[in-house]
Amino acid sequence: MPVEAADQLAVSMREGGLCLGLLDPVTNIILNTVALLPRDFGDMAKPDRRRSKRLAAGRVQPSDYSSWNTSWVLPSSGRVTCGPSTRRATWYSIAGASRQALIRFMVAYFGCLSEEQATRYLHWARADLALAVQLVEHDLHAAAVSPPDPASQRTQAAFKYAASCGRRHPAPDDLVRLQASPLPKQCLCDSAPLLDKGGRKLTVDDVITIMDLLRYQDGAPLDLQFSLRPSGRELLVYCRDLKADEGRLDISNTTGSHGFKMFTIKVERHGHHFAALRSPHEHRSMISSCLHKVVKTAKAHFGSAVMICSGDACEYTRSLRMRLHDMIHGFYLKVFAMLPSMWLHLIPHILFAGHCYGPMDPVSNIIINSICHHILCPLPSSADCKVDVYDILDTLSMLRVEVRSLEGLIALVRASSESQCSTQRAMEHLSCKRCDLSQETHTSLQFTDAAAAARHPQHAELGSFFASLAPDRLIDLRLLLATSADGRISSESLGEIISTLKHSALLLVAPVSPNAAELCNEAKETLLQKRSCYNEMKLFIRAELAQVLKKYAFDHPLEPKYEPSFICGLVAAPRSLDRLSYHVNFVAASESDNQLFFAEINEPFPDPPKPSFCCPLPLTSTACSSHFNSTPFFIYEIEMIQQLNGYVYTHFRHACESAMRDQCLFGITSLWSKN
Repeated sequence: MPVEAADQLAVSMREGGLCLGLLDPVTNIILNTVALLPRDFGDMAKPDRRRSKRLAAGRVQPSDYSSWNTSWVLPSSGRVTCGPSTRRATWYSIAGASRQALIRFMVAYFGCLSEEQATRYLHWARADLALAVQLVEHDLHAAAVSPPDPASQRTQAAFKYAASCGRRHPAPDDLVRLQASPLPKQCLCDSAPLLDKGGRKLTVDDVITIMDLLRYQDGAPLDLQFSLRPSGRELLVYCRDLKADEGRLDISNTTGSHGFKMFTIKVERHGHHFAALRSPHEHRSMISSCLHKVVKTAKAHFGSAVMICSGDACEYTRSLRMRLHDMIHGFYLKVFAMLPSMWLHLIPHILFAGHCYGPMDPVSNIIINSICHHILCPLPSSADCKVDVYDILDTLSMLRVEVRSLEGLIALVRASSESQCSTQRAMEHLSCKRCDLSQETHTSLQFTDAAAAARHPQHAELGSFFASLAPDRLIDLRLLLATSADGRISSESLGEIISTLKHSALLLVAPVSPNAAELCNEAKETLLQKRSCYNEMKLFIRAELAQVLKKYAFDHPLEPKYEPSFICGLVAAPRSLDRLSYHVNFVAASESDNQLFFAEINEPFPDPPKPSFCCPLPLTSTACSSHFNSTPFFIYEIEMIQQLNGYVYTHFRHACESAMRDQCLFGITSLWSKN
């Protein structure tokens, strides 16, 4: 860094010069420091050379900056002073803030890591965030190991969370924009020599050049502006004149209802992010070198490259299990979004026996298992006719079926292996395969073991039924389960699946008589009370969801009009101030498709009321790949709405952690805990 501007740079670095970012730590510090410099930095860094000797003597001389290990502090006088005696107090503070920010990013980005694990990965990566993320992906057997995508909502929300918690960054939005806003390719290439960690010492002009790049990013919110003239009959729109390599401007118009036309103007910037300064080859080289070092250290300390602990509290296996639970949770959310509204009566069967093991892919297995349970264990008619939609107003209902699904999958993998592999190896195999075992061949006994591990009420019969499905029958089922253009399975296809499976299932399994349970008077009163509370909460939440969807439709007139279809999870949010709020995941239906939403519902009292809101959550094919938000939990912070695909079940995680303490083995990157 240029010593001529040490005063301003020291203050900026002290305020927010974190090593948080997707480049190497030193470059991240430089970018975050320069981003906080005042706009008149150039004038301040190059004062009038004719200043008096008396004024010059009052400034710290270049010789005093012999090392950036010497520290600058800002006393009450407002003047920057330096000296070795203050080194620890100042740099220790910003170093500690950087450490906490890196750890929080890792925990938020993955959701299945503890702070201790995140610290360990960051140690092996030498505080290189992109490398640490890839090490976690490698250890958890991700299908594709890649650095975080700065354009993804998951990455941006993790940066926002890391910058907003603990020692709060003075401008969290600016830090996120620095990572997420694209730059023209040529400008980024021109800046590459300045940001090379092995490059020359920066000058004031170099710092100003970097500032110009960051100012270009800061100008993105001003690309499109409008002003209504006083007459109210004329609207002025200002659009930035972007070059071909900078972005594009799209203008369209549509005819809406009541004879009104709607004009849409969209400005989209093009280019590359700062993270693009690192090539894929560089990432592969870094992770290969780091893994080689880990293996070498493991052999030196323990005589083996892979350590398997004999205890029951290993964080690696717990994280692997949590990751698989996240993945499985995504499968269930996808099923909910695929069901047409008239087939929501399958929800109780999904929650009871709709496991994701079987002869097909996980999503198809959930539907097939649920339909089989619907055929063989129908609900009593008296209960079946009273409920139209079985909304899920907690988190434990989903947790139970997801835990049992994973236990069934693990049992299926272990039963299929020649040497009865360990639970850790089974989970690693499931992570690699995305829980999709459809390409493997299984016997009736293996399916039975899986169903028994998942506590299926008719595990032996289910194993025989799966084994009886011929390959051509499975092909027919896959065709019927294919979604249409709107992302839903047609009602006709589901009806045909029931007809197909009913004949085969009833030949092997005797259906259970749908008799209602006999309850004592006290149990009946308790049940009626709980049912009344359930119905009251259901009516309240559905009414609020209808209101927030109306507001969403008003704010997004080009999108379909949605109505609440099915609530797939609800949790009371942490109480803030003096009001109660709920975080809700729900499926909303339109004429064209189903869409998963998140909503925050706030109680209407006390005054002033806090507005409720909702936002759509995109579904992808898998829940835990590097392209999907890793943790399907309920959101616990407003800033985290787009992170982890928005499903931040805080209760879900704590329940999982307490339920899984007996299944733990060691990953190679946990070796640091013994060093």
